[in-house]
Amino acid sequence: MLWIFLLLNILAAVLLLTVYISAYINPAKFSWFAFAGLAYPVFLAINLLFILFWLVTRIRFSLLSFVAILIGWTHVEGLIQLRGSTDIGNTGNKIKVISYNIQNFLNQNISTTRYITDFGNQTKISRFLIDQKADIICLQEMLYDRGDHRDFAVGFGKKCGTSNFYYRNYYQDKKKKLDALAVFTKFPMIKTGYLEYDSKTICIYCDLIIEADTVRLYNLHLASIHFKKEDYEFIADIQSNTEQDEITKGSLKVISKLRTAFITRGKQTEILKEHFQKCPYPYIVCGDFNDSPTSYVYRNLSKGLTDGFVESGIGTGSTFAGKNFPALRIDYILHDDYFKGFDFKRQKNSLSDHYPVSCVLVPVRKP
Repeated sequence: MLWIFLLLNILAAVLLLTVYISAYINPAKFSWFAFAGLAYPVFLAINLLFILFWLVTRIRFSLLSFVAILIGWTHVEGLIQLRGSTDIGNTGNKIKVISYNIQNFLNQNISTTRYITDFGNQTKISRFLIDQKADIICLQEMLYDRGDHRDFAVGFGKKCGTSNFYYRNYYQDKKKKLDALAVFTKFPMIKTGYLEYDSKTICIYCDLIIEADTVRLYNLHLASIHFKKEDYEFIADIQSNTEQDEITKGSLKVISKLRTAFITRGKQTEILKEHFQKCPYPYIVCGDFNDSPTSYVYRNLSKGLTDGFVESGIGTGSTFAGKNFPALRIDYILHDDYFKGFDFKRQKNSLSDHYPVSCVLVPVRKP
């Protein structure tokens, strides 16, 4: 009987190793491995259960899953942290950075506020960001279409104490409203720019003067899955659905959307990676990657950088706050060794389908 459990354990270990391999395979070239990365928490939990099982039956067999987990220990660190670092002490210039996908200010996936009457959520998000007293604010999905959006951005920046700003709409045909990636900061900007994929803005960047040095800030937003209401409802109700045809049809639709998003993010990653490699300054990367720490996207965009959550966070760090989908860490603050990070926080509120993340960065070397 134990040999059956051993075979199942071998399969579980192989699946875990597949996760590690998936981080090295561009989904734009071979997309199916990316699904393994998405399932990492499940594969990890199964292997942990096998360790517990063998500890009370055949202790030597527990090494199988133990070694498999140990091989990918960096993935565990990307998933959960047990000790945060908040002791900033009397270090140098403390720079608070916050990144937040604000879901159009309204906690709704909409493209216009024409039919909206209650803007209380916008007020709450604005109040939250003002209270943070951040030095750098990176926002994704910033929507405003009820007047002069330039005036709105000016006023918003002043209220937050970050009067220097740069934004660019996702699509350039939408010139009469703000539907954009945006950066607000107290530091002077000497250059700004953007990166596009398929005529859509996926990243903006700003060169900032910090302590007489130039630091580049990237704010990015990679391809989402574009699930609609019916997709989330299908995922939520799949266990209670008894119609096989409906289950098959719904599952194929979800898988297709996931695969398309994996492929698109793989292509976008190559554009970003090339730009990062040519950056002449120390740099910070913030934003909504829409992908997990076990992904090809994360591995390539974080290469040579420090993950703020891994450095000084605590807990699981999951940042997706939407319903009927796994709690994933898909929002990040990364930095190179020009900085040391402290006090990474994932601040749980219900104002968006993402939780805001923040940390304090301290310059520790000259560029």
